[in-house]
Amino acid sequence: MIKKLGNKTLLLILLVALAVFGILRYISSRKSENTFQTALIPKIDSAKLTGMVIFEKKLDNSPKGVRAQNELPYIFTKKGKDWYISQGDVTSRAEPRAAHYLISLVEGISPDRLGSNDPKDWKQFNVNDTLGTRVVFLYGKDTVVDVVVGRFSYIPEQKKAISYIRISGQKEVYAIDGFLTMNINNEFDNWRDKKVMPGEYANWRKLTCTYPADSGFVIQKDSGKSWVFGDNTMPDSLSAAKTIEDISNQNYGTFINKFDTNGKQALFTLKVEGKGFSPAIIKAYQADTANQYAITSSLNPGSYFSGKGNGMFSKIFRGKSAFKKKEDKAKKGKK
Repeated sequence: MIKKLGNKTLLLILLVALAVFGILRYISSRKSENTFQTALIPKIDSAKLTGMVIFEKKLDNSPKGVRAQNELPYIFTKKGKDWYISQGDVTSRAEPRAAHYLISLVEGISPDRLGSNDPKDWKQFNVNDTLGTRVVFLYGKDTVVDVVVGRFSYIPEQKKAISYIRISGQKEVYAIDGFLTMNINNEFDNWRDKKVMPGEYANWRKLTCTYPADSGFVIQKDSGKSWVFGDNTMPDSLSAAKTIEDISNQNYGTFINKFDTNGKQALFTLKVEGKGFSPAIIKAYQADTANQYAITSSLNPGSYFSGKGNGMFSKIFRGKSAFKKKEDKAKKGKK
């Protein structure tokens, strides 16, 4: 029977068989793939981006179970090249990397799997209006991103973190690999600029300390790049270098909101001059008992930090003795 078939017929049968095989392979491969949309977030044009808003929800444990507490939204606003962040009537400059970080978090949303497509499950995944943290990106008055970030879970056996999200206006809930929920739900102060000190301390050349009762002093580098006091006495080189490095690291602190300097004079002032940056002036004003002093920097105008928070005041406004060699306690005890 096969012998009666012509070459053209055999070729046709072979082509049909190959076509069927290819279709079956395609269907099989499609079954193993995710069938939901994977490009959830459009590419963000940072040049067009004018505002970002985080409508955060805080969860707490109550006798009746977990409940949400509405927080005032965090509003990012672009002014020139700088970003500012506000919550209620508190506004300050945003941490320089905050906007880029937030953009990268949202742009990086890539679903691992579909969690649910039933709105009845939104509460379970914390992506409803009551429990979810909503994040909105704006081009002027136009909304380019509107996403609700929900529940976070961790699977110890797989060492895998999962966050759940929903695009506003859509019913699907997606599972996302990673710590998106935790990273988005950041404290307001963590988004704010805490910069106090200028440049790299290796480039510092002169510190002018203006303190009460004529206790201030000047320390600067001479032509040989050694630190020397303004009265030409010599500090201990190692102590001076370590103290100046410690001072330069004070780019953190606890914010004091709405501190009023009207009618007040700074009690302590530190002026830092050096190579590759404009002089910076750090001031300390008398504050309440809880904060002791309110510290502000010309690098971050309008922001004030607690002098007691992290021991900030004592770490910045150092006495002259801090630059001198400490007497060996063991030797002192033998005398």
